[in-house]
Amino acid sequence: MNRTDFLGSIIDQIIEKLHNGVLPWRKSWKSGVPSNFISKHPYNGINFLTLLLNDLPSPYYLTFLQCKEKGGMIKKGAKGYPVIYWKINEYCTINAETDEPITKTYPFIRFSYVFNLSETNLYNENEASKIEECESIIAGMKIKPVIKHNISKCYYNPVEDYISIPRIEDFESREEYYSSLFHELIHWTGHPSRLNRVSGRYGSREYAYEELIAEIGSAYLCSLCGISNKLIDNQTSYIEGWIKLMQSEPKIIMEASKEASRSVEMIQCLKI
Repeated sequence: MNRTDFLGSIIDQIIEKLHNGVLPWRKSWKSGVPSNFISKHPYNGINFLTLLLNDLPSPYYLTFLQCKEKGGMIKKGAKGYPVIYWKINEYCTINAETDEPITKTYPFIRFSYVFNLSETNLYNENEASKIEECESIIAGMKIKPVIKHNISKCYYNPVEDYISIPRIEDFESREEYYSSLFHELIHWTGHPSRLNRVSGRYGSREYAYEELIAEIGSAYLCSLCGISNKLIDNQTSYIEGWIKLMQSEPKIIMEASKEASRSVEMIQCLKI
């Protein structure tokens, strides 16, 4: 499988779900975020989104070799799911004119297949994962957003740089409150003083792209907390825009996943 086939397969699956009115990044997160079973590190970027397409009981995945090293076996008929690994490698060469060493870089991309833990005989092992509470994510932010609770709508104001959200008691559940807040927090990271994204006017390509980033980023934060994310208002109008965007720009989902991961890393005070 090459990069084009990998991306095309993901786009086809996402568009099919969107046509059926299903948002593939919205899950019930009782089982936790898609993670590697050995390292317990969550997948990010396009791999996170790819594995969200699966309706499986375990959040954990591992390769055939990792399963074998744990003394386990892959069940007969189990399906492997492709994931992509990439990094920037360096190598040294000699300048033909000056004989001086030159360091050059090149991208290294590798595809591998992982299996859900439920598709192995290791599934009965302890799968407990440490999930952070929503409050701890907000409290741990080094840069504190301005959050106003005196308005009845959820939105981020990029001009005045603040988040508007109703009070938590005005929501039907705490999960809905934090899901909505996480969505606006992802928008907040796009401010020029932070990750510097352009949101654009409603209905524009930039607007649809920014909403896609916020959706994926919110889903990631919700998954870290073990909660389901709320369906935001006017979602059906976004779906049509996302379908058109992915059909015209197949690489957009990979770019949006990358930007969503950067936003989550900023919120979690990780290296960007």
